[in-house]
Amino acid sequence: MKAIKNRRNLYAALSVATILLTVLLLIAQKMEAAIACGGLIAVALILLYRQSRLLVAAMVIYDSQILTVPSSIVISENHPDQKQAEETIVSTFGLLLGNKVYRWGCDGVYGVRLREVQIDKEHICLSFGADGEMLRVELLHGLTDRQNVMEITEKIWHETRVRAEIGDWL
Repeated sequence: MKAIKNRRNLYAALSVATILLTVLLLIAQKMEAAIACGGLIAVALILLYRQSRLLVAAMVIYDSQILTVPSSIVISENHPDQKQAEETIVSTFGLLLGNKVYRWGCDGVYGVRLREVQIDKEHICLSFGADGEMLRVELLHGLTDRQNVMEITEKIWHETRVRAEIGDWL
């Protein structure tokens, strides 16, 4: 989430800098350059807006977290190679995978959906995505208590209506 926040701050600084440059160009009566900078302002503000929305989504996921794990393995349906990700946060609203945000059910019927959850003694496997692109994330959860697993399963069911498959906990 820190990378998302840093990028938002960078876009904010870029927006302020282009606005100041445009004002200076207007004062110096360099209209062509001021118009060009006006276009840069629009681009910078659009980037700032998009990054701010991404930060808000990441904060919602962070604030409603169910489980946080230090690392994960990401497997894409269309790309067979595995990727390692840094800190991963599982929430009732989505997944924060390093600096990437996946929100469940925000884009209607065609958006990203949590499809399947499997929990065993070592891993939680989440399968999610839209119809064209499915991702599978394996998380080393470190849970040792069956009661904690049942609480996580209940939270996932209550918030997403996806029933987790529990194996090897009997």
